[in-house]
Parts: sequence; structure tokens; C-alpha cells
Amino acid sequence: MCGIIGYTGGSQALPVLIQGIRLLSYRGYDSAGVSIWRDGSLTVRKDQGRIEDLAPRWDPKELAGTAGIGHTRWATHGVPNIPNAHPQFDAARRVAVVHNGIIENDLALRAQLEADGVTFASDTDTEVFAYLFERAFDGDPVPAALELLKTCHGAFALAIQHVDLPDTLIAVRRGSPLLVGLGVRENLIASDMRPLVGRADAVIELGEDQVAIVTPDSVRVFGADGREVEVSTRPIDHSERDIGKDGYPHFMLKEIHEQPDRIYELLASRVDADRGVVRLDDIGISDERWRAFERVDLIACGTAFHACLYGAYVLEGVAGIPARALMAHEYGERAPRLDENVLVIAVSQSGETMDTKVALQIAVDGGAHTLGVLNVRESVIGRMADGVLDIHAGPEIAVASTKVYTQMLCALLLLALRGGQARGADGALLAELVPAFKKLPDDVRTVLARFDQAREAARDVRRASDMLFLGRGVDAGTALEGALKMKEISYIHAEGYPAGEMKHGPIALVSREVPTVAVATRGPTRGRMIGNVREVRARDGEIILVATDGDQDAPKLADLVLWVPDVHPLVAPVVNVVPLQLLAYETARLRGCDVDQPRNLAKTVTVQ
Repeated sequence: MCGIIGYTGGSQALPVLIQGIRLLSYRGYDSAGVSIWRDGSLTVRKDQGRIEDLAPRWDPKELAGTAGIGHTRWATHGVPNIPNAHPQFDAARRVAVVHNGIIENDLALRAQLEADGVTFASDTDTEVFAYLFERAFDGDPVPAALELLKTCHGAFALAIQHVDLPDTLIAVRRGSPLLVGLGVRENLIASDMRPLVGRADAVIELGEDQVAIVTPDSVRVFGADGREVEVSTRPIDHSERDIGKDGYPHFMLKEIHEQPDRIYELLASRVDADRGVVRLDDIGISDERWRAFERVDLIACGTAFHACLYGAYVLEGVAGIPARALMAHEYGERAPRLDENVLVIAVSQSGETMDTKVALQIAVDGGAHTLGVLNVRESVIGRMADGVLDIHAGPEIAVASTKVYTQMLCALLLLALRGGQARGADGALLAELVPAFKKLPDDVRTVLARFDQAREAARDVRRASDMLFLGRGVDAGTALEGALKMKEISYIHAEGYPAGEMKHGPIALVSREVPTVAVATRGPTRGRMIGNVREVRARDGEIILVATDGDQDAPKLADLVLWVPDVHPLVAPVVNVVPLQLLAYETARLRGCDVDQPRNLAKTVTVQ
């Protein structure tokens, strides 16, 4: 859940570490710190707060040095404060450690160390690493790092400095991703690609239970058996523009506006309109395999789970395979029946989501065929799954996901169409959808051009304490996603429901003080949705309606209307969620909230 950055080379380390922490702050931002080797000692500065506030207080003269490690934290073990901020170190400050992940047996290890006379200065599990490494270190960092892998259980990525190794960084990976960036007479360590862009030319992705010894001129990688291993490198293909705001005030708004281009690229690359086929040959599922599947389980968390609700709908309705969307953290609790005739689809933005990774491992162990629907192909889940469907959303920096969600919807619809083709469905539906696909990017642009309607609604709901979001069918997930966006970034308590559930309890919440956002666009569920809207109206509830252009009933039923173009019902969720993204964004902005880095959240959830 935290961000790691390390640098060793000919430049001053501090500016590189600060910039890396900034770029990794989407992973957590309740505290930050650095450790830099200087004059035979490790100089550590850390504090509670965000890097924007902390960095100006760090004296470049005191922190002069060309090798160091940095960290931005999302608290798991211990509250956000100075003692719990990283880097953590041993009592003599001979070892400094930054850490992403969790030691599952930290309590037992702490008890053993305390019995040996260690007094811990923090509540973190990370501090255990520092003491264990120093005890095992005899001049060679490799055996000491391997001792951590032997002794500590859990998932973790580490960057370590030792006072006796002036220009050396030690990287250790188990479970949590860790990259080594290769530059010119300088090398880096990072949790992901962002801090490496513009600094490194190529990257090494550490494998499971591997250790890297990084100096300015070399990188040596060792396996769990202590033997040096050959590693492959790949060029860095993210452009610096991808990680900038490109003139927008917030990353979230930039990413909302990137959706038309991303949608176009995904659909154009996957749909052969002339032949009437969806091209997904690279995911490794043959026609024969598609026909053998008896069930599909879609597993995910948060926004990705809402995409799975849509995915289950289209896989069952279009491909004709029984399908269910399941929260990844509950998957193992139900002891699912698994075999080779079950397809398990893990959906994740980062490919690192720990709950989804654990659920996917259950599927792998059960013999199911597995597929990752991911934004990061070279990720933990990407390596675990039998195949990967890359959604090609590009880097998403804002904590609240937007463009990744709509890309997931498009990818899952393509997957359902491909499954339907393999199982003998006629091509009529795809032929019907091809023109809808072609105009979909422009339909999203049309909604983006109507930002004023979201602004008007935001001025109305900004003072609300509670909100309801309703949808049916393919848009049941849209309602849940709209509510999640609102609560994530504006801190308004918002609940999403399939609209039919209203009369079974939630309707008790309806009042003028609780605005209801209802998705009632053209499609098979519109009539029933209008009935639910009337139920809210009859109880004097305020209604914000997402309605199709030309709907003459909408202004009569709603206090405010968020108009969207008339689109095919199966792609409607892609369009319908956009005004809800804009509504949440503008509401948060008007309330003075931190849009890109909302409180208590992290972009990549690498703990259970």
C-alpha cells in the first residue's frame, strides 16, 4: 500500500527521492521520509504529512549524498506519526528500511527480539526487518537479505541501506512488486514505473523471493537459493506526458477527459468490423475451451467489482455462460467449487490488489482456468493468470478510478462477445454493436462537453450529508460506482442500490435532505426505473435524473437532469457513468476536498 523509491548514482539523491515520493503518493500519503548515506552514517528525515508540506523543511545540506531511499506511507501497523513513518532503523541506525506490504508473523518476531533485549521505537512491522538484517549482516548483504525471506512470512517489498555500504541499495521482493530502473551511471529502485520515467532507460522487474544488490554501475540479482540469476530488462515505454496533469487542475479531471481516446484505442484494436469478429487471440482461450466453460466467476474489489457486476450481466446474457460477480475478499469464505471448466476472471487496475491476488490463487489451486483483466499486464496478477486482457487505460494517478472503470466495461463486453462467438451465437449482436462502438468515443465527448449540468447539480448537492444512487440491469453497477465516487472524494455518505431494492428498506431514507440520483436512460429497464423514481417523488425526495436526450418525461420527474446521448443499451453504462464522475469531481472541488488524494485511501491496495 506504500510507495518505495531508492537512488544511487552521481547526482544528489534528495531531489530524486522527493520527486519519486510525489509520484508514488497515490499509494499512500499519511507520512513520508528519506534516508541518505552521508559521511559514514545514515541521515534520516521523516514526519507525518504529505511530501508537499514535508520537503520544504528538509535541509539539502544536511541531506547531501548520492545514495538514499525514500517512502510514502499508508498506515497499516500503527497510526500515522513520526515514530511509525519510514524509514525504520535499528537502535544504532546502521540499517534503514522502507517497506511496502505486511509481515504476517511480526508479533512472534517482535517477541523473540524483545526477549533478546531489543526495545522497539515504533508500532510498525517494518522495524523488525532492520533488526533482523543487522543481526544477519557480516559484510555481505545477500545472506542477510535471504535471512529476511526465510524468517518473515507475508508479502513485502523492501529497500535497505547499511551504513557499511555507502553507494549500495538492497532490494528484496516477496509478493509486492518492486522494479529496478537502469540509468547511465545511476540506478533506482521503485514500487512502480512512475518515478523511473525520464530517469531510467530500462527496467528489471524483480521476481518472487529475489534480492537485488544495486550500485551506480551494476545490478546483481540473486534467487532464494543465494545464486546469482540472469534477468531480462525491458525498455520504459511510458511517456513523461502520461504522468503529468497536461494543463488540468487535477489528475482525476485529466483522466476523465482521456476516456474517449482510450475507449477508441481499445475498441478499434479489438473489433474487426469487416469480418464481424472480436480479436482476443492473445488471452489464450480457444473456441473449444470457451464451449467447455460451465461457469464464470468474476472477482474484484471496489470500482473493479462494479465493473464485474456488468461483466457478469453480459457474459451470461451475451455469451450464454452462467456468471457471477464476487467480492474477492469473500471468495475463499464460500469454498467455491472449482475445476478446469470454471473460468475465473480477476479484474484489477494495478494487478497488485492483494484481496484479488489471494482469491486468484484459490482459483489457480482449484484447477480453474484464469484470466486477468488488468491495466498493468506485467503485474503480480498478470503473472499468476493463464492469460491477460490488457485494458490499455494508461497510467491512472488519481486515487479515485475513472478511465480504468470505463475501459474495464468495454473489455468485459468484448470478452462476452468473443465468448458468444465461440459458443455459436450468431453475429447479429456484434453487427448491431459495431456502429455503437464507432460512435462511443464521441458519445462520451458529448457528455464531457456538458460539464455545466454536472456543475449545477454539484452546487445543489454539495451541502448534503447523505445521497442515494439507483440503477437497474446493466446500470445497477453504475449506481454503485456513482455512489462510490461521491463518497471517495467528496466525503458525502452515498449509497448505491439496484433500484428494485428501494421498497425493501432504503426508501425509508428518502427526504428533501437526501438527494437521489437515478439512472433511467433508454433501455429495457427504463419503465421500471421510472416507477422507482415516482416512488421517490411521491415521498418528496429530491431527484437528479440521468436521462437520454429527448426524453420528454425526465424534466417532469426530476429536479435536475443530467442528459446523455442515445446509445445502445449494452454500452450505456460507459456513457452513463461519466456524468456521475463529473458530479462527484465538481462536488468534491466545491467542498474544498483533495480530489486526487482523498483521505484514508490508497490507489493500490496491497494488503488484505
